[in-house]
Amino acid sequence: MKRCYFTFILVMAIIAASSLVVEASLGEVDAHLSRLEGYVYEVVEGVENPVPNAKISIYNGSVLLLEERTGGDGSYSFKLHPGNYTIRVEDGKHIPQEAYVTLDPNATLRIDFQLEARVEPYEVHILIEGLPEGLHPRLRLDGRFHGYALNGSRLWFKGGSIHVLELSEVVRGSVRFIPRENFHIVEGGGSVVFQYKRQFHIGSETNPWMAGWYDEGSIIRLEAREIIDLGNGTRLIFDRWIRDGLALRDNPLLLKVDSAFSIDSDYRRQYLLTAYSDRSRVIGGGWYDENSTAQVSIMEVEVGVMPFKYRFKGWRGDVEGSNATLSIWMDGPKSLYAEWERVQPVEVKRLDPVYKAIIGISLLISAAKILGGVFAKAGLPDVLGELSAGMLLGPHALGGLTIHGEPLIELNEYVLAFAEIGAILLLFVAGLEMGFGKFKEVGGRSAVVGVSGGMVSFLLGLYIMGVLGFPWKVNLLVAAALTATSVAVTVRTLEGVGKLHSVEGALMVNSAVIDDVLGLVVLAVVTSMVTAGAAFKPFDVIWLLSRTIIFWIILLALVLKIAPRIVGVAERWKARGTVETFSTATCFGSAIAAAAMGLSPIVGAFAAGMALAGSRVIARIRDYAERLSMLFSPIFFAVIGAEFNVNALTMEGMWMIPLLIVVVVVSKLLGCGIPASILLRNYRRGFRVGIGMISRGEVGLIIAGIGITSGIMSQSLYNATIVTVISTAIMTPIILERLYTEHGKP
Repeated sequence: MKRCYFTFILVMAIIAASSLVVEASLGEVDAHLSRLEGYVYEVVEGVENPVPNAKISIYNGSVLLLEERTGGDGSYSFKLHPGNYTIRVEDGKHIPQEAYVTLDPNATLRIDFQLEARVEPYEVHILIEGLPEGLHPRLRLDGRFHGYALNGSRLWFKGGSIHVLELSEVVRGSVRFIPRENFHIVEGGGSVVFQYKRQFHIGSETNPWMAGWYDEGSIIRLEAREIIDLGNGTRLIFDRWIRDGLALRDNPLLLKVDSAFSIDSDYRRQYLLTAYSDRSRVIGGGWYDENSTAQVSIMEVEVGVMPFKYRFKGWRGDVEGSNATLSIWMDGPKSLYAEWERVQPVEVKRLDPVYKAIIGISLLISAAKILGGVFAKAGLPDVLGELSAGMLLGPHALGGLTIHGEPLIELNEYVLAFAEIGAILLLFVAGLEMGFGKFKEVGGRSAVVGVSGGMVSFLLGLYIMGVLGFPWKVNLLVAAALTATSVAVTVRTLEGVGKLHSVEGALMVNSAVIDDVLGLVVLAVVTSMVTAGAAFKPFDVIWLLSRTIIFWIILLALVLKIAPRIVGVAERWKARGTVETFSTATCFGSAIAAAAMGLSPIVGAFAAGMALAGSRVIARIRDYAERLSMLFSPIFFAVIGAEFNVNALTMEGMWMIPLLIVVVVVSKLLGCGIPASILLRNYRRGFRVGIGMISRGEVGLIIAGIGITSGIMSQSLYNATIVTVISTAIMTPIILERLYTEHGKP
């Protein structure tokens, strides 16, 4: 009995275990099943109505696997193993429909079927071309998923109905098939042909813009930038294309798409090596590939000549070394420069100012005489050559070249003193040529012309500067600088054309002297007002003018009385050179006396010349004085030219130059030319006098210097004033000589 009981218990345990194994196995199988579900409906007057109790048949090939009826709501649902199936839906009243499906593991696929009434049904065959076997595109019927299309699939529709068939693209790996026409509209029975074309996927990591699908047989044109500048001394250089590991060097590159592939552009990174030297040429600078070795070298390790010889000391910068040739590992941009050391530096002592003056005077005299001769041969006044020599050899031109740290020409106090001596001797010779008799002959007319010219020049300059809106101190300085005529330029020009003894020549020289005296009065007044900031006091002006005229008369009387007697005493001594020595002493003594009285030294020299013109030994004195003047006067004109500084000209001052020149020319033509024409009763002679009085000289330069050193006049206006003075000194001889050459007759 017990044995039977245990046997029963064992059998029941085996049955229970078997049941658990079966359930577990069924659960595992059910976990891998896919679900196929959907909804069957018909459309009646535009409204979808479910079709209940329709038969749903599932086929695997031609084998019927399952059959089921739709529920009351027209739905259906199957659990199937993954695979390919054909679904057929039918009932007695509607046209049957079929669909081909592919089920993936653990997937749910839904297909809804629209059934149409059996009214003159027509059949449509779907033909697919260009698609390999085993690939099935998704089929959409009237916009709804209808399974997958097979080559030869059949669909049935109600007669007279219109439907839209669409097939999707099919992707297999890196190959894609797309229909040439996305859809077809069917209205009756027959075949619908879908043609597919093949595309290949082209991939690129370096050029994502070109990655994508391309038609089979199409041509792709690829072009990479040859150089990509990354900044900071880094760039990329195109090297090659790499297609699936194969290097292609062409750029641009044409490729025919006959398979899927990946293509990338390969670039080399380069770094800039900057090597600099200010004394010798550097070899080896430029662009180098990353992690390459560059070599930079200096062409010459020693440059220059003693005492300015330099030796290469080493490379400094990102990489340092003492060798002339340096190897550099290019792991980034590099910058380096050559360092030099002086070889046996020689200390050059500064040259004594006296020796500087001797060198400068020698060069200026030589250049002035050479260019003066050249200009004279060209039919131009030789004074222009002397002015041009100064402009060429001035400290702002060739004279600024340094030798051992010293400028070639320096306008120091010694050079300026020699220039002043040249002006004094020039006026002394003019006085000898003129004589006091000629001065008395034209003295009254000279006073009228000189005073008129000076006043018109000053007032017109003052008015123009005021209109331009400059401060009153600046207006006074510029107007004063435009007042006085350069006596030296006038005398030299008249000597050159041989008209110093003519009536208008004497009138010009004496008017210029009076004009110069008046200019000194203006200089004294303006200087006191500008530097002291004093207000305008008419009494002070009258006092200065009266004092200057009185001093001039006293000086002239003393010189006329004393100078001839001194020379007469020297003549009786019979010693060689006594007359010349005493005449020289008279010239410079009168100049010193004039300066002591507040007059220009050249005024005293002119008075001394007139006083000695009536001497019995005038021929000896004149010959001696002319020889001295021949040596010293070129220095004066060369120094005037040397004051010109073209580098200091600015746009602000450039427009002032022609305006100031117009003021100078117009004021002298009005103030001197018109009165001279009336007094000489000859408009041509009067016009010559007006032209001869245009030139400006030392007084204008002195006043401009006061303006710039006191800070009242700007640098640009100072430069414009200097250029105006030099320009008038150049243009006056040219115009005056032309007038005498073309109109030699009075």
